[in-house]
Amino acid sequence: MKVLFFSPHAATWIHAFPEALVADALMKQGHDVIYITCGRTFNRFCVPMTASGVAFDSTDEARARICERCERNARLLQDELQLQGQTLSDILTPSDYEETNAILAGMSPKDITTLARDGIELGRVALYQLVLRNKRNDLDLSEREWREYLVELKHTIYAWLAVRRLLDIHRPDRIVVYNGLYSVNRAATLLAEARGIPSYFLHAGSNLSNRLQSLMIARSDTFVYLSKIIADWRRFADVPCSHHLLSQVTDHFIETTRARSVFAYSKERSHGLFDVRSHFGIGQDQKIIIAAMSSNDEEAAGLLVGAQPPRRPPVFPTQIEWIRAVLDFIAARPELFLIIRVHPREFPNRREGVTSQHAQQLQQSLLSLPPNARVNWPADNISLYDLVDQADLFLNAWSSVGKDVALLGMPVVLYGDDLTGYPAELNRVGTTLEDYFSEIDGALAEGWNFDYARRAYRWNVYEFVRCTVFIGDSYPELEHISRSVPRKVIDRIQSRLDPDFRQHRDLKRRLPHMQAEKQIDEILTTKACCLPELMDPEQVEQASFDEETAALRVELKRLADALFPAPEFRKLSRLYGRLVGEVVPS
Repeated sequence: MKVLFFSPHAATWIHAFPEALVADALMKQGHDVIYITCGRTFNRFCVPMTASGVAFDSTDEARARICERCERNARLLQDELQLQGQTLSDILTPSDYEETNAILAGMSPKDITTLARDGIELGRVALYQLVLRNKRNDLDLSEREWREYLVELKHTIYAWLAVRRLLDIHRPDRIVVYNGLYSVNRAATLLAEARGIPSYFLHAGSNLSNRLQSLMIARSDTFVYLSKIIADWRRFADVPCSHHLLSQVTDHFIETTRARSVFAYSKERSHGLFDVRSHFGIGQDQKIIIAAMSSNDEEAAGLLVGAQPPRRPPVFPTQIEWIRAVLDFIAARPELFLIIRVHPREFPNRREGVTSQHAQQLQQSLLSLPPNARVNWPADNISLYDLVDQADLFLNAWSSVGKDVALLGMPVVLYGDDLTGYPAELNRVGTTLEDYFSEIDGALAEGWNFDYARRAYRWNVYEFVRCTVFIGDSYPELEHISRSVPRKVIDRIQSRLDPDFRQHRDLKRRLPHMQAEKQIDEILTTKACCLPELMDPEQVEQASFDEETAALRVELKRLADALFPAPEFRKLSRLYGRLVGEVVPS
């Protein structure tokens, strides 16, 4: 089998190194690998530049530094792992540049949705990173955004032209990219698929406690992947999990509450017990409902580039209409109090520095509220985990909050059964207007439930472990490990003496053969869409139902202790007693 690795983003080592490990594993299984790197073809702007804080209109020197790092990393990987291939700059010809310039010269904003070559909507494909960076819901681009888009489009066309030639020359059996949604990668994989060549994407796992030690390997992109693993979930939903597996989920949740990762959007939980009622002016007899809003940017980007699969229409067409309906419901129910939690990603955060279009619309929509409703804006600096203790119910759009608080046994109600990146069955779902508000009343009556925690833990085991390939034996990297002061000093000195110290260290400590080598080979050779396709639920690591129950009690105690570390606050907490089994709620 011949596998083409389209790998133009070597500057991002935490992506490039796992990608190269997969290429190495395939070579050791007897496959031919062609490893294609950038060669400064995308020197005007690229994904690693964004990750390093370099904008499309930054100085030439700033961009050149990223290109130098990219070339250095690529050479290291090629030399150490004997990866053979070319750069995109070697492949593209003067006529390719002429064709690209001709397309760009004829472009106007109205052509974005119509520009296509070889059946690939290049105009749409080029939108992905721009929509995410600028948090747009539509294509009404500003003058600056249009200039930025043209750079993205130019590079997307380069990728299409280069891969078209590569497919003609090498005739690979598979193509592999890191993240199938990046514009240049998507152009490459769509072209391959159009020619009947299965395309695979790689991506770090979702467990924030060991994210880089696990790897998604699946067909197409993350939108397709999530829909596929959710569809396969029913085969594993009734499999009790061992303590070893459950503990990894707890590790993730605890890391999330620490808010050290850029993928954890809530601020760190308070060390004391946050007085939700006093802060928001909530009466002692009122039940508290948290409406957890979601970020629109990834959803909008997926829809605009054509990656988001069609969904059944939910009860509410937009989040704003959802919140308005809930506010009408709450206004007539003085015994309830609603806190509308706006997603932190809608505003400037550690990953993006702009306010979304959706956030601006929300600011207008939420000016007038009934007396028993308040908005929790990101600027309030309140952790989600400060709210959860006194909450009676969460309402969710499609945020991962819905599965996170379910781990704590909290009831959650959704307004659509295929909106979330996890199975709707982890929560309660209303699929009509009447059913939705009926589910809210039902959830309030039911309250905390141990079975919510069980189902959520099983799903997270499935997502974090069963659906990913473990590469930690060759890449034992932890992103937020605590280092002693002497260790920090030594690391700093080593990095100054050798700017590639980290890369050399990683290459040196990899194993001759990864544990996952045969697993990686099997995924690609069988053309499997994702790992669960190759698994027998009877053969996966599991436990008895009673063993799982006992282990869950231990893990919920770990969660409780992490959320409420101070003993003096534990007796004041509603949730702590439930998690440790001291209180059985009515």
